[in-house]
Amino acid sequence: MDCFLVVPCLRESGRVEGFLRELCEEVNASELSIGLLLVDDGSGLSEVEALRRIVARLRNDYPFLEEVYAMQKHLGKGAAIRSGWRLAPSDSVLLGFVDADGSVSASETVRVLRDALEEKDLCLVMASRRAVGAKVERSGIRKCVAAGFAAMVKLVYGVGVLDTQCGCKFVDNAWFQAYSLELRELGFGFDLELILKARETGCPMREVGVVWTEVEGSKVGLSTLWNLGKRVLLRRIGQTSEK
Repeated sequence: MDCFLVVPCLRESGRVEGFLRELCEEVNASELSIGLLLVDDGSGLSEVEALRRIVARLRNDYPFLEEVYAMQKHLGKGAAIRSGWRLAPSDSVLLGFVDADGSVSASETVRVLRDALEEKDLCLVMASRRAVGAKVERSGIRKCVAAGFAAMVKLVYGVGVLDTQCGCKFVDNAWFQAYSLELRELGFGFDLELILKARETGCPMREVGVVWTEVEGSKVGLSTLWNLGKRVLLRRIGQTSEK
């Protein structure tokens, strides 16, 4: 299998269906071997049932779409992604995730995946809102906050990645299996933890500029970024299991 792709979901049944359908269409047209899994992050029974109905409507046409995996309680985005990746077939070359809101479109997701498959010497390939070729539709205040966060990460950790938090990443499965037990972040710190672990282990990585569109209903509010920023300043990313 070329890639096992996880879509983490927290109360996403109201908006994920359109994106999921587009993603299935793009995967089907790509002629790549891809498994696609929605992981519900403890949203509750009614939400899980709604996701299962969405998947049921699509599975006849897209058999690579797996049954929904439901976590028993809400742990965070990072925990949901890791839980999904651990269900991947052992022959998966890459593991990936993409946010359920569709801010990185289905076509852009598959494009980044193709780049990751072509560059076999890399073990982490990331969609980026700041790399060459990126086009971003975003409010001014969020642009400023994102730029400030990136500058802080570079100052504290010395990370040269331009955009650590864009919600579409692909990792080498063998690398993940080797280091998965060392990954501890439950929530939005998982993206940065992946990057730090990649650097620590000498894992080559690259950013791919994408078209990114801000979508209403984001789960990443300014308070979330503030809390994540405090953990960065305290150098606690990867040191504690926090949402």
